[in-house]
Amino acid sequence: MNLNNNKSKIIIVSILLILVFMATFVFIQTGPYDNNNSDDIVIEIPTGSTLGQVADILKENKLIKNETLFKLYVRLSDNASKIKSGKFLFNQTFSNNEIINNLVNGKIYNEGIKITIPEGSTSNEIIDLLVKNKLGEKEVYKELIGNSKEFAKDFKFLDEEKITSLEGFLYPSTYYFEEDENEREILSDMLSTFASKYNEKLQKKQKELKMSLWEVANLASIVEKEAVLDEDRPLIASVFYNRLDIGMPLQSDATIQYAFDKRKKSITYDDLKIDSPYNSYRNQGLPPTPIANPGIASIEAVLYPAKSDYLYFVATIDGGNNYSKTYEEHVKNVEQYRKDREERNNSYSTDK
Repeated sequence: MNLNNNKSKIIIVSILLILVFMATFVFIQTGPYDNNNSDDIVIEIPTGSTLGQVADILKENKLIKNETLFKLYVRLSDNASKIKSGKFLFNQTFSNNEIINNLVNGKIYNEGIKITIPEGSTSNEIIDLLVKNKLGEKEVYKELIGNSKEFAKDFKFLDEEKITSLEGFLYPSTYYFEEDENEREILSDMLSTFASKYNEKLQKKQKELKMSLWEVANLASIVEKEAVLDEDRPLIASVFYNRLDIGMPLQSDATIQYAFDKRKKSITYDDLKIDSPYNSYRNQGLPPTPIANPGIASIEAVLYPAKSDYLYFVATIDGGNNYSKTYEEHVKNVEQYRKDREERNNSYSTDK
């Protein structure tokens, strides 16, 4: 009797192991071809292509690992007849599911001028990038960016009284613009991307915090310019919240940088005295407008900040920050940073 029970257990365990192995195999084979390679790959699906031909094209371009599983996945999801023809932009980080969704939803690749806007870019930096690529005129962009209400009809989130500029809402991403697109259309594309990123979940959280979008974008832009590592963003946000709560000036060098036409290598003691609404050492509260265009990580950090009692932070040489609750602790951290930086610089000099 025991022998039979043992055999049954062995059979059950064996079946479970086989199922786990099969599930793992399918998961790997239908996942990204290479998670570490985000280089763009443009493929073309000719009109009238069969599912087998589509799978061949994807396999040849090293976008899928297993043609059989890909075709099976398409058929099981009832998408075999829904795949669109045209050019598509993929990379090897796409899973089978993401590829299928793009093919079915007809996310056609638009050939044009590729523009990548880094997170934390200011509107002036974006303008320079666009003009450099012969996509419009500088003065036209400046006028449009300074008149956010002209876009409020199409983008309701701009209708807040304090939102007077598009700064903070030109979402940093990679875009493909046609040569004949005008300045308004290009800016609208960026605003559309912001609207899609700032989803219902984030809007709901904003309302729970009783914040305006102007406040979220403004603070997020400062966090964006102050942070190097993603894990620091919620803590940096908490520091600024704590300062605002006690009526302490934000004291952010990043806001002063925004007051200058060109970014300075470093902020000096004299710079802290400049008469500007963007001088957050002399003025309490948030600056008149966001000081950059933040990515989603900084926006989320403002909406979901860490809980802390910190009032100060200073950079470390590895890109992170040291945080402190008192000014005395902060001074020690600043001295440590200077010491570490000097030792590193001396080490570089010795190596040479």
